[in-house]
Amino acid sequence: MNTSKITKKVNLDEDWDEFVKNEGLVDYNKIPLKRAELSGWLKITFWLLRVYILIMIIMVIIGFSRVH
Repeated sequence: MNTSKITKKVNLDEDWDEFVKNEGLVDYNKIPLKRAELSGWLKITFWLLRVYILIMIIMVIIGFSRVH
């Protein structure tokens, strides 16, 4: 066995930052995401979906309350 090898502790965060800097890449993990604006029929659809989920939860609660 070769015991003369030097082992180096690798810090992946520093290596990644250095790689991105050297390659001139954009680090997409550091760019904040913006929420999309919902309007029109899509906004109504999401509200109806919330109402549907609420009705289903209420029906499940009523169903479990009737079990003896």
